[in-house]
Amino acid sequence: MAAYGTGMYEYLAKMAPIVEKEIEKTMPKNKKPAEVYGLLWEMLERGGKRFRPALCLLCCEAVGGKPRKVLPAAAAIELFHTLTLIHDDIEDSSLLRRGEPCLHIKYGIPLAINAGDGLFMMTWSALLGLKMPPKKILEIQKMLMEAFSRLMEGQGLELSWHRNENWNISERKYTQMVSGKTGALIGAACKVGAYVGGGSRRQIKRLDDFGNNIGVAFQIQDDILNLTGEEEKYKKEIGGDITEGKRTLMVIHALKKGRAGERKRLREILEKHAHGRKELDTAISIMRRCGSIERAQRYAKRLAKKAKKDLGVLKKSQAKDKLVELADFLVEREV
Repeated sequence: MAAYGTGMYEYLAKMAPIVEKEIEKTMPKNKKPAEVYGLLWEMLERGGKRFRPALCLLCCEAVGGKPRKVLPAAAAIELFHTLTLIHDDIEDSSLLRRGEPCLHIKYGIPLAINAGDGLFMMTWSALLGLKMPPKKILEIQKMLMEAFSRLMEGQGLELSWHRNENWNISERKYTQMVSGKTGALIGAACKVGAYVGGGSRRQIKRLDDFGNNIGVAFQIQDDILNLTGEEEKYKKEIGGDITEGKRTLMVIHALKKGRAGERKRLREILEKHAHGRKELDTAISIMRRCGSIERAQRYAKRLAKKAKKDLGVLKKSQAKDKLVELADFLVEREV
């Protein structure tokens, strides 16, 4: 298997317990009430790639810093990411998350929303573990607040497309949305890591750009896997984005470049939120015939290539090599 495969899975699996141990300092597993924290730990223990905190730690190390110094911020970023998953699943009416029923399906929407809200408080609580001057902690809080705001704005933009039944979306607008919804937090993980590690302004900026670009590439690959992946590996329902009527890069391209009959049929399936296998397969076939999936794959790989160029500001190190490997992994993965 390629370097971005087994080796990166093993690396992320090795890093995950370190991050989870830090999370447990803020939110012990036996913390009460169980109706809040029990749900949160159930979600966290379902797994996940944990690549956002791994990026934070790697970027700190890559500029010459000690990764343990940024560990509380890495944990905070993972907590906030988990918050967004809980709320996104509700907003998208998703059924599965990491191979199990979403929290709102299992426990109801009110408890799921409340648990997600609890993670917002835990995010800021985790940052209290940073051991550095207050001025630096404030700067980190500003970086994260900016990323959280961009994420919210990107999510709001996508939700507005659904509410207003807007299908006339440009690829530029899509990229803007994903850069906020997904790229901002990944960029912030890199930026905060470089800042805590004592990186130069140039390094901090370029690593922020690196994170944003691989974030957009990651989201495109995630959307591709939702159409072409194996549910046993992907741990989410294949074709779920079609049922949601999601405006992905592939959908946008097919609705512009497909034959009239194809465009009409694809839009019908998306607008009715179809969930039958036959209709989902029809929609996927249309996007394949239009070359939309292959085109999205090429675009994701170009973004990853562009991101890796930003790593030129770093000296040669094992941490830098891991960042290169991780960028490749995020656009070549199968889960």
